Amino acid sequence: MASAMLLAGGQRVGSTVSPHLTEYRERFLLDGVAVSQEALEEHGRWVATRLDPAPDCQDITFFELGVALALSLFAAEEVDCAVIEVGMGGEFDATRACGPHVLALTNVDMDHVRHLGPTLLDIARTKARAAPEGGVVVVGEKREDRLGPILEEVAAAGATLWLRGRDFSITEGAGGLRYVGPSLTLDGITLGLAGAHQVDNAAVALASVEAFCARAGIALPSDEALREGLLEARVPGRLERLPLGNSGAGVLLDGAHNPAGARALERELAATSRPRRRIWLYAAMNDKDRQPLVSALLPHVDEVWCTAGSSTPRFAEPSQLAQEIRDAGGRAQVVTAPPQGVERAMAALGPGDELLVAGSLYLVGDVRPRLVAEQGAGAT
Repeated sequence: MASAMLLAGGQRVGSTVSPHLTEYRERFLLDGVAVSQEALEEHGRWVATRLDPAPDCQDITFFELGVALALSLFAAEEVDCAVIEVGMGGEFDATRACGPHVLALTNVDMDHVRHLGPTLLDIARTKARAAPEGGVVVVGEKREDRLGPILEEVAAAGATLWLRGRDFSITEGAGGLRYVGPSLTLDGITLGLAGAHQVDNAAVALASVEAFCARAGIALPSDEALREGLLEARVPGRLERLPLGNSGAGVLLDGAHNPAGARALERELAATSRPRRRIWLYAAMNDKDRQPLVSALLPHVDEVWCTAGSSTPRFAEPSQLAQEIRDAGGRAQVVTAPPQGVERAMAALGPGDELLVAGSLYLVGDVRPRLVAEQGAGAT
C-alpha cells in the first residue's frame, strides 16, 4: 500500500517482498514491477565482486544476500523511496542496514518463536528494537498487553512514536474510509485489497507515508494519488480470487500460515456466503504451529486435501497433516503434489463450488502459475 501510494504520487519506488511466490526476482520491485531476470543476474554479478573478496561476508545468509541485492539495486536505479519489508523480527534483521527514516510495526502475534522469543512480550521487544534512532515508529498494534515493550524500545532509540488511536486513526465514513493523522485528513478511501484486516494495514500505510515524506523532505502525494494507490494496491496470493479453469468453480488463494493470518482468513470466510462445496488444499511448514490454522478454517470447509510442495524441504508430511485434520474432527485425504490437487479440483468441483488454497505462501506459489495460465487461456 505504501509503495502504491508513493508511486501514484510520482515517486520512483523500490520495494521488496518476501518470500516470492514463483520467481526469485519477484522480491525486487521497481515502480511495482519485478526486475527482469537479466537485470537481476547482471546486478548479482556486480554484487558478487564486492561480497566474494570480503572475509566477513563468507557466511552471508540467503536472506542477507537478498537485502544486499535489493539495496544496491535500488541505489543503482536511483529510486526516490525504498519500502523494505523486514524479514523476521527486527532487532537482528539485515534490513536495518538501509538506515530507515520510518519503521512501520503493524501488529504483534505469535510467530517465529524459536528466533524471536517464546512470549508476546519477547516478540514485541524484538520487533521494536528495529526502531530507527531519531526516526519515526508507526505502530498499528492497539492491544495493551503488547505495547509496553514497544514504548520502551521506541523511547530508548530516541524515536518519535505514532500510535494508532492516539496519533492517527481510520474509521468508516459515508463515502468510504476516513483517515486522520498528525498533518493529513483523507476522506473517501476505498481499498483494492480484500479482508477486514486491510483497513488496519491501510491506517499504518497512510501514517507511514505521511511520516516518511515529512522525514525525507519530499512532497506528500496528493489526496487523489493517495486514494488511487490504496485502490490499486494488489498483493498476489493474499485473499486473491481466481477462476478454477473452466469448471465454473472459484479459487481463493491465501498465504495464511500463522495465528494472525488464520484469524484474518477466518473473518473473510465468515463474512462471505458459503459456497455449495469448499475443498481446502492444505500444506504447511514443519516448524509452524498448525493448530490455530486448523481450528480457524476447519468449520468453513467440507473436506481437506493435504499435500506438500517441492520448493522447500520444510513442508510437513501430508499424512501427518491429514491425521491432524482427522484428530480435529475433519475429513482429510492425501494428494501427491499441489498441481495434482488443482487438477483433481478442476474435475471434482463445478459452479457454486470453491477451492481454498491456504497454509503456506510456498503452496500458493506452487499452484498460482497454473491457475493464472488457465485464466489467460480462457480469456483468449
